[in-house]
Amino acid sequence: MQSISRRRFIQQSGVAAGISIAAQHADSAAHKIPQVDPHEITRLRTQLKGQLVALGDSDYEQARRVFYWNPRTEQKPLVVVQCGHEDDAARAVEFARTHALEVAVRSGGHSHLAWSSSSGVVIDLSPLKEMTIDPKQRTVRAQAGVFSGEVARAAGPFGLAPVLGQCPGVSATGVTLGGGLGWLAGLHGAGCDNLVSARLVTADAVAREVNEQTDSELFWGLRGAGANFGVTTSFTANLHEIDTILGGEVHYSPRDARAVLQGFREIMYSAPDAFQATLNLTPGERGLFFSFCHAGSEAEAGQMLQSIRSIAKPTKEAVRRQSFAQLAEKAAATTSGKGPAPAFREVQTVRRDRITDEVIEVIVDQLAQATPDVVMGLSHYMHGKVCRISPEATAFPHRQAHSVYLRMAHNWSDPQSSEQRFAWSEQWRELLRPQENEAIYANYQTYDTKVGSPSLFAQNYARLMKLKQQHDPDNFFHRNANIAPPKA
Repeated sequence: MQSISRRRFIQQSGVAAGISIAAQHADSAAHKIPQVDPHEITRLRTQLKGQLVALGDSDYEQARRVFYWNPRTEQKPLVVVQCGHEDDAARAVEFARTHALEVAVRSGGHSHLAWSSSSGVVIDLSPLKEMTIDPKQRTVRAQAGVFSGEVARAAGPFGLAPVLGQCPGVSATGVTLGGGLGWLAGLHGAGCDNLVSARLVTADAVAREVNEQTDSELFWGLRGAGANFGVTTSFTANLHEIDTILGGEVHYSPRDARAVLQGFREIMYSAPDAFQATLNLTPGERGLFFSFCHAGSEAEAGQMLQSIRSIAKPTKEAVRRQSFAQLAEKAAATTSGKGPAPAFREVQTVRRDRITDEVIEVIVDQLAQATPDVVMGLSHYMHGKVCRISPEATAFPHRQAHSVYLRMAHNWSDPQSSEQRFAWSEQWRELLRPQENEAIYANYQTYDTKVGSPSLFAQNYARLMKLKQQHDPDNFFHRNANIAPPKA
């Protein structure tokens, strides 16, 4: 396959990309900072057990920022309610309802489209950090501000591990509500498959415990589309016995990108349930790195490591037996850890049914054009138990074996280069999007499709629409992977 030129890209997909971005701008423009009587804001402030940060306060700029912050995701909320108790979430919902304000719910703040901020009220759950491990029941009860890595660290001393995402800094609650794909998906399914119950503040500002016994239908919807139904202030989930694992990284030179991509495809196609891997590609000094976790037998783990080493000549290796928590707390690949934090971050993602030869060639071509800060990746390769669970068992439907999630993350600090950056990332996305049967994972959404919500929820869409109409008919909670009528 020949390299795809920028001119050809613009001819083929510029219109679609422009429509998508224009829609994002239109949405932001429609939500200007509203006017509310300052006395009402002061009244809310005095009712809270936590803190309220309002426009004009000294800590406002810090309070409004989210992780994927850039000129297109920036929002200026009227108030940020930093919850000290679940009651604060209920009061914030009531305040927003009374004053017809847009609401965003934040826990980890890693939404790729910055849905955890808004022009109205941000309900910030990050201060809620209580967590309890029950080693006998093998469960964790965690408030919404607890990170995935923190759950792994707390469960580790009991020989237990949570089924969460691969980034330690995301909210354990947030990743679970959107599906929850991670290192243990092959062994134990998705995070949502391990949810036991959740504490939810609904659009009527009432807190309720939702589980299979109290409301089985709403509990079904929470597992994959949970952000649509309220503010989840805490949850309970199953933990699993995990001994030490073999994990780490094997690095290769960027010049071996094609061979490494082909090798990743071959290894993952027949991978055992106990194995999961992510391939990251950078044009800079970090090169390509094959990150993996094997939670099975030492003999099988050794065989898998030999397969990884054989796909190309490694440039370096950092692999060892370790606790699952040590791997789960490792910084995400998109965080290099060098130098000051960038001013802006953005990510694009695409789901593909297979790693085709065409996909490999596009990635190789795009890697050759990338700036040194770019990290491309193949994550959440679908295999094992997560694929053996019915797509209708929970609201999370995307369980097709051998499908994979492609991503591209980059960061920058010069605001003058923003539009050029966005153009390049849109090119990457449009070149890799499938031509038909497009699907989007709620936790990885970075764009909208022609049909909208059905791409997120597939065969579960109609059932979710009924549930949304029952619990949130006004779509009060819409800053999320939203359940909405299909596009015309």
